[in-house]
Amino acid sequence: MSGRTVEATPLPRYAHRRGTRGFAAIVTTLAGLVVLAVGVVVLPTSSLDGLALAWLIPLTVLFGLAHVVAAYGLVRRRAWSAGLVGYLAAIGVGVAVYGLILTLTGLDPFGATSSLPADRAWAQGLGLLVWMIGLWAVAARFAWKAVGPLQPARHDGPAAHAASMTAGT
Repeated sequence: MSGRTVEATPLPRYAHRRGTRGFAAIVTTLAGLVVLAVGVVVLPTSSLDGLALAWLIPLTVLFGLAHVVAAYGLVRRRAWSAGLVGYLAAIGVGVAVYGLILTLTGLDPFGATSSLPADRAWAQGLGLLVWMIGLWAVAARFAWKAVGPLQPARHDGPAAHAASMTAGT
């Protein structure tokens, strides 16, 4: 041995939260892929008005791509990514709640545009909206507030442990 001691460098603060950002990025990407699928596959085959489709398809595709950009920012630890995920989640939850209101008040947007029977389209649409609200809530929560590392257990010795055990009796 050379007699030199090597000090362990502490991990940077962000290194303790990599799994949380990664999880938020996966959930955000999943939400974005669902939105992209709606914009690329579902909307063009629906029976909506041409003017409505001319607005809805590009906006939906851009909204889905924004999710992918936000997920990239989360993985690369960019400061703007948590805010972007929050905004995307707020917009997504707002649209989904509007869809829930339409569905629950009888103005079913799914039954009118689906080839499925009306009751089945209603149930699947309702389930999709509730699932997407939960997905955006989870993505925003883990993008904004990371789960911190576990604190190491304190070892005060056997005397302190015995004193704490007898103090409660």
